[in-house]
Amino acid sequence: MGDKLNDNELDQIFDEDKLDRAIKKGKQKSTKRTVLISLLVACLAFLLITAGNAALTINMSNKTFQTMSAYIELTVPNGYISKSVDTFGFLGGRSNYTISRTIGNKPAVLEERVQPFGLLPQFIMTRGRGGGHSAGDWPSTYWEFGYNKMIFFHPQITYKEYKNDLANLSQIGNDKLIEVGLSFDKPYTISELANILPGVNISWCWIDSFTKDEMNRYKKEAEKYDAKATFISEFDTLGFNLRPSADNENFGTDYNSFLYNLKISSNQKFLAILDSLTTKGYTDPSKVPILGAIVYGTKDQLESLLGNSHIKASSFGVITEKY
Repeated sequence: MGDKLNDNELDQIFDEDKLDRAIKKGKQKSTKRTVLISLLVACLAFLLITAGNAALTINMSNKTFQTMSAYIELTVPNGYISKSVDTFGFLGGRSNYTISRTIGNKPAVLEERVQPFGLLPQFIMTRGRGGGHSAGDWPSTYWEFGYNKMIFFHPQITYKEYKNDLANLSQIGNDKLIEVGLSFDKPYTISELANILPGVNISWCWIDSFTKDEMNRYKKEAEKYDAKATFISEFDTLGFNLRPSADNENFGTDYNSFLYNLKISSNQKFLAILDSLTTKGYTDPSKVPILGAIVYGTKDQLESLLGNSHIKASSFGVITEKY
């Protein structure tokens, strides 16, 4: 009787062991299934987040490029973005872009810049050095790749001295293509431009977009500071590119492109300028006062500008090989 009881007890123990193993095996399968499902969900979530981030970041990148492109065309005479390479991160990134300028049909690379964009833009730190000058000389500032930055003189401001780079035209070789920024003696309209600059390639027109406060500041500087310390840098001018051999019809198209860039720039200053131009009736290209221009050509082609009474000042820009 005791032996049979012991056998039953042993059978019960064996049954409990089988049950424990079955429970453990079931738990292991359940754990594996849970882990597998979690991995699948995580992978799916990762793919969705990655795809969503890519779509959102690309959209922000495109909008940033459009804004940057308009800004460059407004602040860099004849300038444009010739190359742009974007690096994407999470909800943002950075754009590495190259600014170039066309001299006739020849592009010249001016400098490279980095622009962060997005909701979480990447941190950017830059270092650099500006130009300098010796006492008694006009200050020299350069683009990153060594080209001159031009300076201008407003016709409604009296300066103690005016830069005259055209006087040095003879020192430049015949194999060079030369860009010159011209400041006029007074504002002109597009219909007058061909008469005062006959036979010259005009690539950019400078328009009057300054506020009263800006004009008062420039006038005070011209009165107070040294002769060669007062001028308007090309960055502070505002104008529009003019296509080669542009007639009055093309001029209107180019000017309207300029107005469009003001509109899409997302820059409060440029939007205010657009409102001011509209108020003054300067949406009509034929009424736009032109304060200066950028011209280009070889030394022989530009010699016709020497002694031109309509030109108050001249400043060399890009000087490069013709071919």
